[in-house]
Amino acid sequence: MLQSRDQQGIGKGKSEEFLMISKKDLVLMSTRLLNSIFIAVLCCFVQINECPAEEQIDFNQQIRPLLSDRCFACHGPDEEHREGGFRLDVQESAFGHGDSEETILVPGHPEKSLLIERITSEDSSLRMPPQHAKAQLSDQQIELIRKWVAQGANWEGHWSYQPIVRPEVPAYPDKNLSPIDAFVLKRLEKENLQPSEKADRVTLLRRVTLDLTGLPPSLEEVDAFLTDESATAYEKVVDRLLNSPRFGEHQAHYWLDAARYGDTHGLHLDNYREMWPYRDWVIQAFNENMPYDQFVTEQLAGDLLENPTEDQLIATGFNRCHVTTSEGGSIAEEVYVRNVVDRVNTFGTVFLGATFDCTRCHDHKFDALTQKDYYSLFAYFNGLDGNPLDGNKKDPQPVLPVPNKEQALEKLQLDQQLAALQSQIKTLDPVLTQEQKLWEEELASKQQQPELWTVLQPASFESQGGAELKLLEDTSILASGSNPAKEQYEVIANIESGPKQAIKLEGLIDPSLTNGGAGRSSNSNVVLTGFEVFVETADQPNHWQPIKLTDAWADYEQSNGDFKITNAIDENPTTGWAIAGHEKKENRLAYFAAAAPFGTEEPYRMKVVQKYESVYAQHQFGRFRLSVGNFNPINETIPEEIRKLLAVESESRSPEQKQKIQTHFREKVTDNVDYRSINEQIADLEKKRTELQSKIPTTLVFKEKKDPKESFILIRGEYDQKGEKVHRRTPTALPEMHEEWPNDRLGLAYWLTSEENPLTARVAVNRFWQNLFGVGIVKTSEDFGSQGEQPSHPQLLNWLAADFRENGWDMKRLLRQIVLSETYQQTSQVNPELWVRDPENRLLSRGPRFRLDAEILRDQALFVSGLLVEEIGGPSVKPPQPDGLWFAVGYTRSNTAKFTADTDPEQIHRRTLYTFLKRTAPAPQLSILDSPSRESSCVRRERTNTPLQALLFFNDPQYLECAQGLAMRSLKEAGESPQATVQQMYRLCTCYPLDSTQVDFLVQGYQNDLARFQSDPEAAQKLLAETPIPGQDQFPPEELAAWTLTANLMLSLDITVNKN
Repeated sequence: MLQSRDQQGIGKGKSEEFLMISKKDLVLMSTRLLNSIFIAVLCCFVQINECPAEEQIDFNQQIRPLLSDRCFACHGPDEEHREGGFRLDVQESAFGHGDSEETILVPGHPEKSLLIERITSEDSSLRMPPQHAKAQLSDQQIELIRKWVAQGANWEGHWSYQPIVRPEVPAYPDKNLSPIDAFVLKRLEKENLQPSEKADRVTLLRRVTLDLTGLPPSLEEVDAFLTDESATAYEKVVDRLLNSPRFGEHQAHYWLDAARYGDTHGLHLDNYREMWPYRDWVIQAFNENMPYDQFVTEQLAGDLLENPTEDQLIATGFNRCHVTTSEGGSIAEEVYVRNVVDRVNTFGTVFLGATFDCTRCHDHKFDALTQKDYYSLFAYFNGLDGNPLDGNKKDPQPVLPVPNKEQALEKLQLDQQLAALQSQIKTLDPVLTQEQKLWEEELASKQQQPELWTVLQPASFESQGGAELKLLEDTSILASGSNPAKEQYEVIANIESGPKQAIKLEGLIDPSLTNGGAGRSSNSNVVLTGFEVFVETADQPNHWQPIKLTDAWADYEQSNGDFKITNAIDENPTTGWAIAGHEKKENRLAYFAAAAPFGTEEPYRMKVVQKYESVYAQHQFGRFRLSVGNFNPINETIPEEIRKLLAVESESRSPEQKQKIQTHFREKVTDNVDYRSINEQIADLEKKRTELQSKIPTTLVFKEKKDPKESFILIRGEYDQKGEKVHRRTPTALPEMHEEWPNDRLGLAYWLTSEENPLTARVAVNRFWQNLFGVGIVKTSEDFGSQGEQPSHPQLLNWLAADFRENGWDMKRLLRQIVLSETYQQTSQVNPELWVRDPENRLLSRGPRFRLDAEILRDQALFVSGLLVEEIGGPSVKPPQPDGLWFAVGYTRSNTAKFTADTDPEQIHRRTLYTFLKRTAPAPQLSILDSPSRESSCVRRERTNTPLQALLFFNDPQYLECAQGLAMRSLKEAGESPQATVQQMYRLCTCYPLDSTQVDFLVQGYQNDLARFQSDPEAAQKLLAETPIPGQDQFPPEELAAWTLTANLMLSLDITVNKN
């Protein structure tokens, strides 16, 4: 992108209020800054952990963090690596004796305490922490610990595990302060600081509008607020914003980070996953102000609620948002463990601020969490009724269809019509039942009536393998004697007259055969590899003509392999029909049919050959009988399964077998006109319903198995190294679950939101605070354990948590309280002295200021340009992005290997919340601005400032499109002069007006660009062609191109991209 020198300089030389600073001002500011830094450096000699002698040292705030960082690794929860025989994370052990029998801590007597002796020892072999330890204690920290012991070594349990008790609000009778402001002011006074003044009204309106809706205010809203001089003007704005549908969309983007929501599975092929209804549920929950305890419960266990609604089932998608795979070679058990591990880790991070993943392989080294705790929680999440492998499809079970209103109505109508037709068919049942009975009798007569079959009277029979064959009285042939590995029987019989079409083979059991079965093998099984028929007619003596057999049927086929009856006529000696004689000691029956009748009206001879040539030695019938018929007993319209069922006596058929036969008869056989007519109507409606079902979106949900898998401690976290069996329970360091609650995910949700749980409310309010101030009261919002940071305002955190819980877990009420506080409404301006003392604003001495999230920046650009399409919910969309990114990381078989951008403005101009998120290749417009890939739960985004981000604002096609849209909008709304246009453009982006000097500066930049484009019209055309917008031909190309560059600059200004 081309930028004029004037325009490029405007972003570099401006403060957040776009002031131009002279050289004299710079010198004065530099001098003041150096003086302030000098003073601050002097102050640094007094460490923040040091306290005046008269001030009581706070164990949790000042001592525990030192012990955790320097001592817990060897003297903490990890029993396997514990040294010295004592723990410094447990009071009883810390005040007791170690292996040396010396007292570790003696309250009030540092000189008698082994801990003090060791941390001050001059002997390097005795000094603690040891020399090789990465974290050492400074002299100031050692003195702090000594003073703590001298003051009596007051001990407290870890702060976040202590019950939530509403603290007393600091009293300021002369000030009308909210509880939030009272706690903040108390801390500021302790630090000899004062709050900053209130932000100006424009700054405040822009800040709160961005914080509650993710979009800036419109100019109409700015003007309305500025003219509203009532005492409740700001309060009315807050209430309006909280009730805006934009509120839910904005809050959802924070939660979806935590829930690790994405539109693909995340591993290997990274195929499409249909799950956007869960995203829409989150939006709806925030907009409806669902109580947080209900919000948590429905996501963790909505399926376990009594008669769960569709929405409550959709909510359980929280437990299915983790990455999955179906990569070739994946071991189902390993993937199952990985999936459940993700659910446990996410549960711990999102709801408890706990680093549970540290206990997957061993006890936690710093927190009172054990490996047994981990796998006991694992047992709550291991009951998914579905394959752990995703099958590379969008909807691995369990899933829930989620039709929209129109689809639901259409489905209801189709179901009603189908039900009516099914009722009509019911009236035909007696007629159809009688017809089916006659049909079955007709089939049976053809197959089973003795007169239709003629038993062959063998004229000769022979065993090629040397067995002795004997003709019995019932005309069957029994084999005995030699029993070769491979065998071939030949039977020749005289046929008096008449063509034949079928041969029946009966394999008969006999006491003389193995186990009284029908076969000669050691297990009585049989594998017939060939069945052949030949005919010798009177006019061609000694010429055996082969007969082509085209169909075969058997009453049973061995199921554990390819042993179907048709193998006997496929002329392949490696395949065959097996009878499972090792399992079933019963007669077997098989039919073989030719395509057409064979033989003559005159007498002729027939030869039947049975071959047993499989790899299974001696697998031949030991007794058999042959019959012939002049009909085809195998009705080719009857499927093989139905043939077998028909062979079962009707009284012996199961209900399922009866139903299958009835279905076949009614669908394939009957010619009942009334039934056919109704059935055609049913088929047409079912086709329509199938087509409708294919269009109805689905979403992944959690469904509990009837009998969940057992859980075990996994040694070193390995899926196949099972240790001690464990049962569902909550961590021992936290309150127990009530006995009256179900010991499942629903009970776990009740436990989370119970009054006894010290973490859930604290973690929740801290994240809401973080979303508004850029950093939580506890900075490490993902870790409330010993290695996490201490709360900057512990009493404020406790008060907020107690108030949140006691007021129905009302999320909007909580946010309203915070944004109405004077603390939130402070200006974000900071002087050099305060910057040195509190660079991260942990003391809350000023208002929040930080770069906006990636989603907000893009949405803001679309909003001020007039291009934003505001439509809630629906499938994810694909705005433009550079070509080849998906292909570079994707497999060719993946359905997300090739990125195809949407082109409809109704799609590509929607809020960024709806942008399709491919986990292995997130949109660069988002990742460059620190949006997470959602491969795992993220409750605290990184926030960087890099040159790449500036290049994105200047060159990304959508930001350029927004710049052109902003230019066109400004020209339409205030195009009477360049001065008016630039004023409008700046106000749209920042909400602030420009003074005359600033206006002149920007107009000069615009005119410089205009002159360049007028001298090179082709460059203007090329620029506008990059992002064509309807209506751009209404403006001279050179002017629009120049204004587009000006707008492009406006969208990337410090004041635009930051919340001030």
